[in-house]
Amino acid sequence: MSIKKKLLLTNFIIFAVIVALAWGYSFFANALQNKFPITGPDESEFNQVAACLTSENPETAILPDGYKLAIFDTQYHLIKGDGNALKSYELNLHSTTPTVVAYSDKILIGVQRGNRIYTAVKTAQRASTFATAKTIALVVMIVACAIVIFLACYYQFITIFPPLDALRGGLKQVAAGNYAYRLKGGKRDELGAVIGEFEMMRRKLADLEKQKSEFDRQRGEIIAGISHDLKTPLTTIQGYTKGLMDGVANTPAKTERYLKTIYETALTMNALVNQLNDFSKMDIDTIEYTFMERDLVKLIQDFASINIPIYATKGLKVVTDFADEPVEADIDKDQFLRVVRNILDNSVKYKDKPEGLATIKVYSDGANAVLEIKDDGPGVSPHEIEYIFESYYRGDPSRTNPTTGSGLGLSIVKTIITAHEGTVEAVNDNGLKIIIKIPQRRKRN
Repeated sequence: MSIKKKLLLTNFIIFAVIVALAWGYSFFANALQNKFPITGPDESEFNQVAACLTSENPETAILPDGYKLAIFDTQYHLIKGDGNALKSYELNLHSTTPTVVAYSDKILIGVQRGNRIYTAVKTAQRASTFATAKTIALVVMIVACAIVIFLACYYQFITIFPPLDALRGGLKQVAAGNYAYRLKGGKRDELGAVIGEFEMMRRKLADLEKQKSEFDRQRGEIIAGISHDLKTPLTTIQGYTKGLMDGVANTPAKTERYLKTIYETALTMNALVNQLNDFSKMDIDTIEYTFMERDLVKLIQDFASINIPIYATKGLKVVTDFADEPVEADIDKDQFLRVVRNILDNSVKYKDKPEGLATIKVYSDGANAVLEIKDDGPGVSPHEIEYIFESYYRGDPSRTNPTTGSGLGLSIVKTIITAHEGTVEAVNDNGLKIIIKIPQRRKRN
């Protein structure tokens, strides 16, 4: 039940109880008044009223306090005076001597003189026990109302405040950075909904905290990787330069070899810096993609015709296997070809034989354009394979070559494929197989 309904229900109960008690008090008072005798006029008061009514001119006589004069004819039609006092009562008075008539709440002293009936009316006073009984009934009603109100307020208190206190405690825990603190599910009311939303917020904050920790870890690995990968070529350049300065390269052929090594090492460093620059742009989403529906078969065929000879010189034989029909998807040509190059470069770096083999396969699975690139290298250990797309992940020594790898190639692959709204995964299949899937547009009838 919602809090609004609970409040309405409790307030309605309070109102209903108060109405019932008021009605009960009225019923009780009416029932009691006939149980207690009316306190009539004493002898002195009666004599004063009788003297006024039997005087020569009763209309000018001064009645004792509380009495009102009313004059009727013998048919009990009001002639003069305050007739409202006896409006709802039946008169039956024919005595020629002053007589007392008691009603439920009135005392009447009347006398018939000729064709007129003179009456003096006063509100009746009952015995003091009646007043005491009414007081007790009133006190009971007040106490009953107080108990009902207290119980209603207590019910609202135990229903509303404990969840609020729990929520406040949860907010303090989250503010202190304790995102593991959990609130138990609340009832199905507004506070329960707030607690549920608080739990959603806490879980999101916990996920963000994990992502931040993971980001910090990867950043540390990237910094360590950059330092490591730059240190090796710098050491090489420093060593060969020192050899030239010290005259160790004392022949033209040796000098040429030293200079060539320095130049190639500088090229390696330049490629590393360029790759780091590309990665940083992707990391902060400054790469602009130009997506266009392209035939993936045609795109890879064109790439293969140019690059197969180049990779052959690096000791990697590349073979292709294409679908017979076009495989179309929204692709950024330049960025997607960078993905292919990075994967093939990765196969070159980690091949464990003089000539490696890489197979490129393109086909459609009905919903996605699929690109598979498989090499015959050492593969990756099962417990490490899920991490190879992380920046500078170096958990598997068999695929770590600090002298030739930047540690960013496959991380860049994942970033580009994610921008294509695709997926990329790695599996061991007598080597390492990279499977890329790019969603295809639905065919129109």
